[in-house]
Amino acid sequence: MNYPKVVEEEDRIIVIYSEEPHHHVEEDDGVLIYYSKLWEVVKIVIKKDEKHNIIKL
Repeated sequence: MNYPKVVEEEDRIIVIYSEEPHHHVEEDDGVLIYYSKLWEVVKIVIKKDEKHNIIKL
């Protein structure tokens, strides 16, 4: 599988960087960042709102 992978759901946008399990989670302004044991970014989850959205060209 090629990374990063972007998945758009009805209420959120998910960016997957790795299949590794996450061990740490941080939240910043409604954005969840999941980290591996080595503090590498595994996944980012962004709630859709007026500030965060995907624009398809």
